[in-house]
Amino acid sequence: MRDLKHMETLILFGAGFANQPGFRQGVRHLVYSIPEMKSKKWIAYLHLLGLPEGLPFVLFCSLLGSVVTTAPLFFTIALGFAVNLAIYCFAQIYKHISNAPEDTFSPSPSDPNPISFGLVSLRSARIGLYLALLTALVGVFLLSRINIVLTFSTVLLTLALFHPNIRLSNHLALGFNQHHFLYGGIFLLNSIFANQTHNTAIEILFPFLFITSFYLLYRVEETQTSLPQHQTMTFWRILYASIFVISAAVTFIILKPLPFLIIALWVFLAALQLSISFSKHSESSPHQYIYLFNVFEVSGVVSFLVYLIFVFINTYKS
Repeated sequence: MRDLKHMETLILFGAGFANQPGFRQGVRHLVYSIPEMKSKKWIAYLHLLGLPEGLPFVLFCSLLGSVVTTAPLFFTIALGFAVNLAIYCFAQIYKHISNAPEDTFSPSPSDPNPISFGLVSLRSARIGLYLALLTALVGVFLLSRINIVLTFSTVLLTLALFHPNIRLSNHLALGFNQHHFLYGGIFLLNSIFANQTHNTAIEILFPFLFITSFYLLYRVEETQTSLPQHQTMTFWRILYASIFVISAAVTFIILKPLPFLIIALWVFLAALQLSISFSKHSESSPHQYIYLFNVFEVSGVVSFLVYLIFVFINTYKS
């Protein structure tokens, strides 16, 4: 009880950081800022869940997992996505609860903690944590045994990353704001095995490498933005980029889970977003590469959805 009271005191003390000009400038690239969360309480609860910033991440990994299977079904796609989203929300809430005392005195500009600013109570956060975990467990027991194993592995991963006695997330490569390569890989596998089709090892391995290398690159850029003086990022950027290019070529050119028309749509949507953005904001930004990754991700989500809609239409027609 003493620890809980001390934690609540720290949270109330840290609420004043939300009004600091430097902090407000640091969160401009987020969908919602701390002042907006204070004016609208539901926005604070959304951010506690890692939403809406994390929604394209979960969709991208989940839909790609459904795309690489030979015969995706609407029910399994929807259920696999729901399980992945519940897992993601569980991880985000647990992260914010565990990091609340530390975030009170050193708030992260890229990932503000609504608990440490006093916008969400610990009691509400814990209720959300249990509901997210319960939703994931109920959904996954409707899927396969492999999905059950993958879901429990994400729970263990979350504990390993954020439990105060372990906290592997302090390692630069394992940090988790709204994207994480390990969660991305598990979400992909969850969607693949949810459809219960017999994919070969190659059909699973290269999409897995594609997802993990992409989000490792994403993490490198996040680290480079927050720690520009870090000199070892160039080697890892080249390594992850090489794996990403090779795995993307094998996945989309050799394995061909998508018709080339959908890939062309993916490229077109990305180019359209970039042209509109650069016409409005021509100056360079330290978050420019992260923005490029976000454009790639969102364009992929839309393209996957278009493809799956056509698959369902053709299925019902036949």
